[in-house]
Amino acid sequence: MEVVIVPISGTTATEIVSSVRDLIASGELVPRDLLPPVRTLAAELGVNRNTVAAAYRQLVVAGVAATRGRGGTMVAGMDQVAREGAGFGGRLTDLASGNPDPELLPDALAAARRGEYRQPLYGAPAVDPGLAEWAAGGYAEDIAGQPFKVLVTNGAADATERLLNAYLTRGDAVAVEDPCFLGTIGTVRLNGYRTAPVAVDHAGMRPEALRAALESGARAVVCTPRAHNPTGASLTAGRAAELRAILAEHPQVLIIEDDHFSAVSTVPYHRITPPQSATWALVRSVSKFLGPDLRAWPPTRRPPGAWRRG
Repeated sequence: MEVVIVPISGTTATEIVSSVRDLIASGELVPRDLLPPVRTLAAELGVNRNTVAAAYRQLVVAGVAATRGRGGTMVAGMDQVAREGAGFGGRLTDLASGNPDPELLPDALAAARRGEYRQPLYGAPAVDPGLAEWAAGGYAEDIAGQPFKVLVTNGAADATERLLNAYLTRGDAVAVEDPCFLGTIGTVRLNGYRTAPVAVDHAGMRPEALRAALESGARAVVCTPRAHNPTGASLTAGRAAELRAILAEHPQVLIIEDDHFSAVSTVPYHRITPPQSATWALVRSVSKFLGPDLRAWPPTRRPPGAWRRG
């Protein structure tokens, strides 16, 4: 790596930040290019070193640059996050991606033609009234009397990302299970948040670990109440009550319960969100019982050595 000589301009921190971002957008600066040392750039621009230092801090906070201590400040690249099933190999059949056997999937287009489906137009309700009514009736008991609205997203990961972006700012810490679903880790990292690991045992998140994460400043919690990936653990009633009591002490924290297995699970749902919480969401995926996940490999067609995800 070497310092790239580029025409950074500006006399204020905001102007310097804007100049660097323009150079990145135009391709004159690329990931891993070193920015000039603070002292050098300050001398070239005729500004105080604190002005350049403030600009570099803004670039780092925004995720545009990364600091390497004495190694200087460089242009940041897109984080490479782990992907489900990426390390797969050998003779086993990979089911971690959730991809189906295409021969077992129904003809969705044919089904749509037989039904009363009509292409929605602009101005139509975002949520089908029948779906909203079904969800309200089916979820009301689980949500323990708290008022709620039904929103539809493109999967549980999309829901989690939208919620975090609506309530957090870059640099905020998110309490996540340890170990954790790789998709959640990727969502947290790529959106500029920090992970606060919470250890998991056979009954789910450990209370003392959650308390430590909250006391260290975590502003959101993402918890899997059933069929935790990768351990398969599900919250017990007692464990859920312990977690509720801890979260009741932090009513400002965003709580996301990723109940991805919902109707497919053979264990009951135990809620961790206390009545005091102002911001919360229960995310339930329909892909597990309406989509491809259950059609991957039925027992009669599973090849030798195949494995199922937890």
